[in-house]
Amino acid sequence: MRRVDLVEVHFVAAGRTVFVQPGTTLLAAAGLAAVDVATGCTRGMCGTDAHRVLVEPADALEHAEAHELGTLQRMGVGSDCRLLCSARVRRGRVTVVGDALA
Repeated sequence: MRRVDLVEVHFVAAGRTVFVQPGTTLLAAAGLAAVDVATGCTRGMCGTDAHRVLVEPADALEHAEAHELGTLQRMGVGSDCRLLCSARVRRGRVTVVGDALA
């Protein structure tokens, strides 16, 4: 049986941490941690759930797909921001710092 390393996701504002399987979206991780996140379309197009994130190591999240990149670019947020509904964890630790527009 192959061992799956869990990814640590910490939500700063809520002071909660959850461990999830690789491939889990940050929005799903928030749900598992009982952290309320404002959402809109949940398809990576509206930007409602854009948050600033810190990752360790640098590739702790899967690369953003074109629709997510387009939304983040349209919003004019920094490269440290991701959409929680689209960003999928890979490994390590991801810290969700707060709303990208705050």
